[in-house]
Amino acid sequence: MPMFNYTAVDAKGKESKGAVQAADSRAAVAQLRQQSLFVVKIVEGAAESKAASDGLSKEVSFSSLSDMLSVPTRDLVFFFKQMSFMLRAGLPVLQALQLAHTQTSGRLRNVINKMITDIETGSQLSQAMAKHKEVFPVIAVNLMVAGETTGDIDAIFDRLATHLEKRVALKSQTINAMIYPTVVVIAATGVVTFLVVKIIPTFAKFLAGKGRALPPSTQFLIDTSNFALQYGLYIVGLFILMIIGIVVAYHKPMGRLKIDGFLLRVPVIGKLLTHGAIAELTWSLSMMLRSGLTVFDALKIAANVMGNRLISTKLKAASELILTGRDMASSIRTPAIPELVTQMISIGERTGTLDHVLLELGVFYEAQLQVGVKRLSAMIEPALILVIGGIVGFVYYAFFQAMFQLAKG
Repeated sequence: MPMFNYTAVDAKGKESKGAVQAADSRAAVAQLRQQSLFVVKIVEGAAESKAASDGLSKEVSFSSLSDMLSVPTRDLVFFFKQMSFMLRAGLPVLQALQLAHTQTSGRLRNVINKMITDIETGSQLSQAMAKHKEVFPVIAVNLMVAGETTGDIDAIFDRLATHLEKRVALKSQTINAMIYPTVVVIAATGVVTFLVVKIIPTFAKFLAGKGRALPPSTQFLIDTSNFALQYGLYIVGLFILMIIGIVVAYHKPMGRLKIDGFLLRVPVIGKLLTHGAIAELTWSLSMMLRSGLTVFDALKIAANVMGNRLISTKLKAASELILTGRDMASSIRTPAIPELVTQMISIGERTGTLDHVLLELGVFYEAQLQVGVKRLSAMIEPALILVIGGIVGFVYYAFFQAMFQLAKG
């Protein structure tokens, strides 16, 4: 049997090269697919050197400036919807891509053009997409492989568009949940800084000229201001160093794992982050299972697209447990995932409606996230008023208490 040299990507999007022996190229691709590898290029051994030289100009083009620019998510969603519509209307994949090419611009237009060339030379759509893993998510390539097997490519494009839209919405809601507490802290810090730097020192100079003993509240206010003025720069510097340390730690695997785990335990915010992560997870799993992927493949891919590293790590461990014969519910049971999720998944596995149950869980947790964000928003405004009002009120109290004492003589 001939030897085929291949370039492929795994579920993480990592590229690998090697050789495989098979009866023909299709058999070689099928053999690699069983190893969870998605073929980008495959040539018979003797043809490799020629293919490499023919592809040199393409490799150089891939490194061009336009290819380094990112593709906005909204453009990708529009492309997926276009493809779904045109394929449902009966257009062949190649013609649909050619029409989509005329409706796009920038980086995505260049990518589609290369996909058209690949398909014209005999590549599958999934193989053409896999060459652009920095544009198409790993989940998109995996689902397209399943869609090519079942003939539901139009449905896959539609599901991918919906998935990206939901993911963007969840990300936006999660960011909003983090913004409100940040606004409170910044506003309170701004008010305190203004009082410490401007108001209280002026007040202290006025009182110092009177030569009188000050009430405890007034003395505390002045002492606090003096401490902040004397050591303020050191405090700010320490805070900046702490932020830099957190950022550096977050870019290290173990550091990110610890930080993501800590964020999930933060009161209120942690619950919202959990709801957002579970909604994204269950939607992704539902979409992949409906598209024909196995539970093992779905968990493996989901682990690589999850934003929270702690949940991602648990999912990777769960995918390995699946291989030992465990069911999905018991495999993903962990404190990071709510018990309701594992119970509902168990029901779905017993009734054969796992994909539907996961979809319903996604809807439920998205609703919980929306309710949580609204409640947090409703709490923030009065909290902001109380915090700032309390600080300003204490300053006025200390000021008037000193004035009354001076008036009594």
